[in-house]
Amino acid sequence: MLIFLIITSVFVFIFSVIIGILAAKMIKLASYQSKMEDYIKGAVNKINQARYGNFQIKLDEKEDDPGLYKSLNDLFESITDRDLVINEYREKEKENYNLKEEFMAALTHDLKVPIIAADKTYDLLISNKFGNITENQKEVIIKLKESNDDLIKMVNSILETYKIENSGIELNIEENIDVEEFIKSVVESSSNIAKSQGKEINFYMDTKKFQANFDKMLIKRVINNLIINAINHSVSTNKIDIHLNKTGDTFSIDVIDFGEGIDEDEIEKIFNKYYSITNKTTRVSTGLGLYLSNKIVKKHKGIIEAESKKNEGSIFRIILPLKIL
Repeated sequence: MLIFLIITSVFVFIFSVIIGILAAKMIKLASYQSKMEDYIKGAVNKINQARYGNFQIKLDEKEDDPGLYKSLNDLFESITDRDLVINEYREKEKENYNLKEEFMAALTHDLKVPIIAADKTYDLLISNKFGNITENQKEVIIKLKESNDDLIKMVNSILETYKIENSGIELNIEENIDVEEFIKSVVESSSNIAKSQGKEINFYMDTKKFQANFDKMLIKRVINNLIINAINHSVSTNKIDIHLNKTGDTFSIDVIDFGEGIDEDEIEKIFNKYYSITNKTTRVSTGLGLYLSNKIVKKHKGIIEAESKKNEGSIFRIILPLKIL
């Protein structure tokens, strides 16, 4: 009986010791888990700050830190260094871009003077102010004047692009414009250019009369640019169609040519800055006409788009709101 009591007591003692050790381990583990939760909460808080671009952060490393904070600090420091390098590169790139644009603006501004002087000289020659000239001479001078006119348009496009990109587009909105009469006046102003190249502009109104609010001068510029492009690219036909339509709170102007069309892979690029497909024709271009047109239409909260099929022609469509909210 005594032996049984001794064995029982020893067993109870050993069991108690084991329970005590396990309890201590559990307490230590719970404490460690609590610290890990604190570490993780702190790390998550800093990571959330980093999500919004704030990499100038640092976690307070502690002696019992399992290495998580140090690793994150190293990561933030690495990202910060890269961010500084990228920002420095962007600043230099922006500075170089501004220098290039300023150079182009100064150059084109200086070029305008001799180009305009040449234009006036051609006018004087054609009008026989320096003496009579033969018909052959007159024909050559007229061709030179046409090329000079192209140069003036190119220079003006570059200067206008520089102005828009530095100061933006300011709209002078006029209200209750009779859109039909407005389009007719634009077509009439372009008719002489079309006739000089054996082309005819046809205007169709596919809706009832209506009014709209927009900047007449800027929208006229966009339509004129599309008409001139249609004239230049309609090498195989003698007509250009313009359709005016109204749908709900918007109206559209379609400028349609029946020329050689545009390659499918070029359609998405034609509104890009300096992109031009005129290298395939005899005309010279800066590639800024459609770029500026796109800027003007977007400023009006509208859309300009193009559809084309090779050897069938192209449709350039301007979609504008009746009122700019």
